[in-house]
Amino acid sequence: MMRPNCRVRIAALSAAILYLVFAIPLSGQSTSPIVIRAARLFDSASGRMVSSPVIVVSGNHIEAVGGSEITVPANARVIDLGQATLLPGFFDVHTHLTSNPGGGGYEGLGISTARSALLGAKNARLTLLAGFTTVRNVGAEGYSDVALRDAIDAGDVIGPRMQVSGPPLGITGGHCDSNLLPFEFHYSAEGAADGVEAVMHKVRETIKYGADVIKFCASGGALTMKAFS
Repeated sequence: MMRPNCRVRIAALSAAILYLVFAIPLSGQSTSPIVIRAARLFDSASGRMVSSPVIVVSGNHIEAVGGSEITVPANARVIDLGQATLLPGFFDVHTHLTSNPGGGGYEGLGISTARSALLGAKNARLTLLAGFTTVRNVGAEGYSDVALRDAIDAGDVIGPRMQVSGPPLGITGGHCDSNLLPFEFHYSAEGAADGVEAVMHKVRETIKYGADVIKFCASGGALTMKAFS
């Protein structure tokens, strides 16, 4: 049985609850708790379904989760989701929120870091409303994923919790050194590093600029000119 008085941040709610929570101003604008009802709730800790769940949200915390044993506050606003099934938030450990499918190759050369961050704001919202409340974003030029993570943490945009890597590290001409431009541009990816000392420097650099994790591409050129030919 789930503990009825567990205090979990709203970022751990299911997609259906998240949508309702972000659609209704809570922090600083309403003192009344919100009670959410539904037909079922999947308890991932026990692996069973709870019938007719009751969830009490106060401010930006879940105050209680359970069934008929939960006391509904007298002044609560009740939201009934009918036959919906509530789920815990999902984790996705390999995302690229600051880019769109099809934005690679030569098309990607025209996308600025600022545009990538704005794409990330859109994709972060869609990801959250799809039920993913935590993601690990592994690879973003210009630290656009760091900016996105910080904007979410500050409440500027809606999105899941993020662990971010910033620019991915890899060897010159390797998987994470996009070399679609010809030689005269002398282009090298932000994370390109050869040898122990260079890799150590890049690791320190990415941590300095806000990375939570380090992505390292040890293999060959899956995203190089040959791969796109």
